[in-house]
Amino acid sequence: MDVSNAITIRRSAEDFIDEPISIDDLATILFLGLGITGWTQAYGLDKYPLRAYPSAGALQPIEAYPVIHNVTGLREGLYHYDPFNHALEILRLGRFNSLMADLALGQDHVSRASAVVILTAFYSRTRWKYWKRALRYVLIDAGAVMENMYIAATVGGLGVRAVGAFYDEELCRFLGIDCIEEFPVLLMLIGKEARGF
Repeated sequence: MDVSNAITIRRSAEDFIDEPISIDDLATILFLGLGITGWTQAYGLDKYPLRAYPSAGALQPIEAYPVIHNVTGLREGLYHYDPFNHALEILRLGRFNSLMADLALGQDHVSRASAVVILTAFYSRTRWKYWKRALRYVLIDAGAVMENMYIAATVGGLGVRAVGAFYDEELCRFLGIDCIEEFPVLLMLIGKEARGF
């Protein structure tokens, strides 16, 4: 699928069927969303990462925490995406799909996604350089990651939906973050789309 077709047909999935997606599909979406795609010299470092999304000052504040429900080759649980090794780090194993729906203000379709990728902004990475404009910039960065993930999922034939409604403090507690230096911005639902709406 070429990029113009992917952008043209891209839509938010209304709902998901409870069927697995592959670990390769999830890996591709994470890599094309916010993976490391190259290296340069910057900030006094000889090897500074370049990411799949544009970022203010190349400061790359967006983190991804996949909550796995139904992905072949992965156990259910909360993970963190490590872009340096293109790997998932287990944070906590368990079945959290119903909890994710509850945290998303009771939106039941959240519980049927194969994976819910929580995008957070690590605010201090951008604030030290841009001060008052930093909040704007981290939100723009998150939007760029979101669109990359939409296009990658669409090309892969999967359903995807961004959700911005959730209980901030409860979600921060679930992730083990402080909601100040690092805070959640979006939930990216990924799975096989339920057709017929």
